[in-house]
Amino acid sequence: MSSIVAHASAGLTMYLCCNAQQRGSSRWAAVPFVALAVGPDLDYFAVWFFDYAADPRFSHSLLLAVGAALFVKLTLSRFVTANLKLRWLLAAGISHPLLDLLVGAHPVPLFWPLDGGVSIPTGVLPSAGSLAFDNFYLWRNLLIEMGVLGPVFTLLVAVSARLRFRELEGWTLLVLPAWAAFLTWSIALGR
Repeated sequence: MSSIVAHASAGLTMYLCCNAQQRGSSRWAAVPFVALAVGPDLDYFAVWFFDYAADPRFSHSLLLAVGAALFVKLTLSRFVTANLKLRWLLAAGISHPLLDLLVGAHPVPLFWPLDGGVSIPTGVLPSAGSLAFDNFYLWRNLLIEMGVLGPVFTLLVAVSARLRFRELEGWTLLVLPAWAAFLTWSIALGR
């Protein structure tokens, strides 16, 4: 499982992409995007409080991600005036299973109920590890995740805002070596 911060950042990024062309959009409109990105891990409450562990964790499937995004779009379009574009809601929902897939530690049931799980042989992102504040590896891995994902998310928002390459060129050349270092560090970690 990749960290909740990475998932929330993905949801916030999708919100910023959705509203990259607009000014003055409600900050509350970010809530559905973050909820879609973090939502699949809500099954942990069933584990913690009811000792129930779904195997496979179908909450991490593309089917549920698409269903949740459609539900949010249909439900909130009646009550919220903000422009919640379906493609960015879908991206927020799908971001969670895809980020977990990039960890490479466990198979992710992307195509549930058709398949047991998909995994990649080499993880690109570190696992969050134990969610304890005194866990050194949690903080180290969070730093690595943000070093890998931060530039990617920023570039996605910039492209959504239709910035030209000339406007991004200097920033990209400055950040690219640091991003490559974080990516190398992450891939080199033991799984």
